[in-house]
Amino acid sequence: MTQHHSPRDDGRPVRILVVGCGDLAVRVLHGLAGSAQPRHLGLLGRTEDTVVRTANMVSLSAAQLGRACPVEPLVRDLDDVAGTAEAIAGFAPDIIFAAASRQSWHVISQLPADRFARLSAAHFGPWLPMHLEPVLKLMKAVRAAGSDATVVNAAYPDAVHPALRGAGLSPRLGIGNVANSVPALAAIAAEHLGCAPSAVQPRFVAHHFVSHRISRTGDSGGAAFDLTFRRGADDVTAELPVDTLFHRMRTDYRRTGGREGQMMTAASALSVLEPLATGTTATIHAPGWHGLPGGYPVRITPEGTELDLPPGLSERAAVEINVDGQRHDGIARIEEDGRVEFTEESVEIMRAELGYHCKELALADVEEAAVELAARYAEYCRDE
Repeated sequence: MTQHHSPRDDGRPVRILVVGCGDLAVRVLHGLAGSAQPRHLGLLGRTEDTVVRTANMVSLSAAQLGRACPVEPLVRDLDDVAGTAEAIAGFAPDIIFAAASRQSWHVISQLPADRFARLSAAHFGPWLPMHLEPVLKLMKAVRAAGSDATVVNAAYPDAVHPALRGAGLSPRLGIGNVANSVPALAAIAAEHLGCAPSAVQPRFVAHHFVSHRISRTGDSGGAAFDLTFRRGADDVTAELPVDTLFHRMRTDYRRTGGREGQMMTAASALSVLEPLATGTTATIHAPGWHGLPGGYPVRITPEGTELDLPPGLSERAAVEINVDGQRHDGIARIEEDGRVEFTEESVEIMRAELGYHCKELALADVEEAAVELAARYAEYCRDE
């Protein structure tokens, strides 16, 4: 059991800082503000007008619903690590929710279909610098502030967290990805079993590659995963054909994707943040637990968090499953020092499409790689 700081012990309202002003951050901020539990929220972003307007909108919307929830605007650029550390120390959060990326994951889906198909064949791994850079800077600021806040990250935690683990900079938990598949899997399993979805408890170990793929293609693309189901005390996995479950996610249970589909990701974030904020016990699914690659079932309690793997599956075996998914996502390996090696296939696609060549990435070079990748992509879009 790994311990986390409990903000409820002294009776004061929990303090939650949301970092980023994008679509996901705003959705989560609205969800947090809608709670009946007293809490003090903060919103940190780099553009003053956007931060102030968003903070006021969320606070006043909550008031419209009879909820008194102040949202404090904090204007800082993550590039300014010292300034961000000062803001964090001043706000003194119990929980930090990070939703900052240099380029959101869904941006390339707006390309013409032929370009999107060619570029997306590189998978998500090569875009790691876009997500790793802001999280790296945030975590440096958290450490500089001396904060013991529980940090929950939304930006590609399956790979960002293991890249930061060796430097002692990994956030505690991620959100989304593996979690986004679990509600549909539970609902489909319940139909097969003739019971309510609430009676079914899935345990899903899977990398972003798998969770992203199954709702779109109905299969894992050959990547490893582990999926088990319990109904009460009984293991009912053998009664549930996995191929059928995955297929129905693409057909009967298909859902909106892209930016519009981030309602599901926001819900997964709240499934993690609410038990942390209220000090209640919950079993959730989350990627990047304490720097591990990929996604896992996790149990949150007032005392801390721990993996909640199915019987017979060791932590080592679960990690190996996710390392296999990581390779399918375009990342050959992540070393203990944070050095990331990308697969030859993904490197070649990024070179051919964008003129961007990055076979290996060290933490010291993350900002340079992110700047180059952003520039190459902007030029790629101008050439349409």
